[in-house]
Amino acid sequence: MDIKDIIKSEFGFAVYDLTVLGQGLDSVAYLVNNEYVFKQAKHDEARVGLQKEKLVSDYLRGKFTLQFPEIEYYSEEYHVCGYKEIKGDRLTPELYKAMSDVEKDRLAQDIAMFLSQLHALPLPDIDVLQCNVVDDYKSDYDALRKTVYEKIPEKAKAYLDDLFQRIFSDRRITEYIKALCHNDLSCNHMIIQNNRVIGIIDFGDASVTDRDKDFIYLLEDSREELGREFGLKVLEYYHHPDKDIPILKADLNEEYYPIELILGGQAMGSEDMYNKGLNKLLCIN
Repeated sequence: MDIKDIIKSEFGFAVYDLTVLGQGLDSVAYLVNNEYVFKQAKHDEARVGLQKEKLVSDYLRGKFTLQFPEIEYYSEEYHVCGYKEIKGDRLTPELYKAMSDVEKDRLAQDIAMFLSQLHALPLPDIDVLQCNVVDDYKSDYDALRKTVYEKIPEKAKAYLDDLFQRIFSDRRITEYIKALCHNDLSCNHMIIQNNRVIGIIDFGDASVTDRDKDFIYLLEDSREELGREFGLKVLEYYHHPDKDIPILKADLNEEYYPIELILGGQAMGSEDMYNKGLNKLLCIN
């Protein structure tokens, strides 16, 4: 059944206009009737993400000043959800660079306010959202040793062993403050109007986890993100008690990227992603 038929049969929703908004490895997003966004998951992990997004939407309703996807339609059978489009532009590094210093500062305040509100919420008692950072690192380490170690040289094995030892022995990583986190707060998940943030989208990775995970992409220096200077402004307005810790975790996230590609490629059956991660790992040192 195509997406039009799913929307009509599952939700009784008359579709007279449908365009593809975009798609990635996880899902396809459609703009329907120039009013609603419908997303369809592509694989099992993305289906779990869609379920998370629905649960988080229900939990957050009425709790925020900023807009977020308030899911009105959800089909577990067809892995589809629908919500009213948040009208505005996705933030990009190009849009950010064109802003004045005052506008950039206000933008950092907007994001700090969003994170302060999100992290202050009572922790939802929803099993699928629970995340233990140390257990996740252990699971990744075990998976690498079972599936990758036989394919890589001793030097690469030694590097991975050292990396995980550093992680497990660093209390700044293993001990943390739990909060409900967006957990994928990149700039393209921020919707702006008149150079102010009016909404946050894509809560498919939301988790009850280390609150510092929400600063990782804000502190990333890359073409896709706004740069570390912006992230430091957000930390300042957030009144983070120890800015060096999220900076440490952002640096670790960059070092960990090849592992994410390897394991993500395995989970999604993407040979290209897997090989890209493996090649990056073999090029380290």
